[in-house]
Amino acid sequence: MNRFGRWIAAAGAVMLIMLSSCMYPDASSGEPPEPEKEPIVLRYSSYLLDSAQAGRVYHNAVAEFETLYPHIRIDRDFIPNNNYTAGIKTRLLGGEKLDVFDVWSPSLFEEFRKLDEQVYLDLSGEPFLDEFRASSLAPVTIGGKVYGVPEVMHSDGILYNRTMFKKLGLRVPETWEEFIELCETLKSHGIIPIAFDSEWWGPQFFFGSVMSNNGADAAWTEKLERGEVTVRDPIFVDAITKTKELIDRGYVPPDWLKLKREQAKDLIGEGKAAMMIAGTWDMPSIIARNPDNDIDFMMVPGEERTVPNINIGTYRVIHAATKYPEEAKLFVAFMNGRANQEKLALGALAVPSVKHYVVDHPIVEKIAAVVTREDATLYWPHTVSTESLQVSILEGVNHYLIGEELDAVLDRIQHAIDRARMNR
Repeated sequence: MNRFGRWIAAAGAVMLIMLSSCMYPDASSGEPPEPEKEPIVLRYSSYLLDSAQAGRVYHNAVAEFETLYPHIRIDRDFIPNNNYTAGIKTRLLGGEKLDVFDVWSPSLFEEFRKLDEQVYLDLSGEPFLDEFRASSLAPVTIGGKVYGVPEVMHSDGILYNRTMFKKLGLRVPETWEEFIELCETLKSHGIIPIAFDSEWWGPQFFFGSVMSNNGADAAWTEKLERGEVTVRDPIFVDAITKTKELIDRGYVPPDWLKLKREQAKDLIGEGKAAMMIAGTWDMPSIIARNPDNDIDFMMVPGEERTVPNINIGTYRVIHAATKYPEEAKLFVAFMNGRANQEKLALGALAVPSVKHYVVDHPIVEKIAAVVTREDATLYWPHTVSTESLQVSILEGVNHYLIGEELDAVLDRIQHAIDRARMNR
């Protein structure tokens, strides 16, 4: 081989070594390349991950988040609604991994906080909180610190078949007296005025609204729980007796104790009932039963005033013990951010809790006009300090609706309130 050939061979060997070192940076040391890091796994526990309840909105949002942040994976932990409180308590008390989870009310938020005052991660000062209405953050603000992030807002009251109202020449009542007259008119036409059912949680959407009309607010509820007022206060007695009046006057299906929630919705879809006590989140499923019916929302009218109420469907919180607080904040900021709230609002016919949003839907606009009024108040049952006490009060109301004497019911509810105060 001549000098030129030897030079070419040597140059080729050098190039091969350089190429090898580029492809395999550790080849010269004899060590294998560093493996890719495992993604961070956040466990997200929620009652909203049931596709039958929320469609695919939440699952799609989680998948989109994982695409944007490939180093984070979300472990979706679905807990059915009926088992949710117990399920989260089991995870918290058992030390099970829990990073992000949902609470459906300030009462449930407080229920979990009773287990451990340090259960939630403090989110105060996080820039993404600037997007939200101050009123929506207030229920999860303790001692000036924010511990939860709100999702879309609903309201509670009465859903009604607007198409039927137009056909019969009926108008939305503005007073309690007009509401009773409306129910009598519908009854005279052979139409069930209110599609009532036996689900234990249903009556709260009516008597809770009457409570607000009567002046009950968070301050009044604090007095009730401190023992400064009792359930024999006219504010409370009037609310549950008005609820019982719907049954006594025959404004509900005669077999209401046999009906489930979905069957009550069927009555409106079939044109057999005109109204339903519910939250605005029930509107899409009622509309789906008969798209030809125009379904609308009205507040429960009061005698002297009608007060709109705000029901924030979900608060997303972060467990204080999470190993990945910054990644969890990223997830919550994304899930509750404006883009996802707009999607949820359009699908669920709800109002985003962020300050600025664009949702082009007449029903959403109507609900927004209600929940953003200056006199709008937090949905009354959610002003009760804990979920357990809220359930005890509602159980007492249900006993009254099925026939127990009023005095016995009031004693039952008062005992539950007194017991809760002693256990604080």
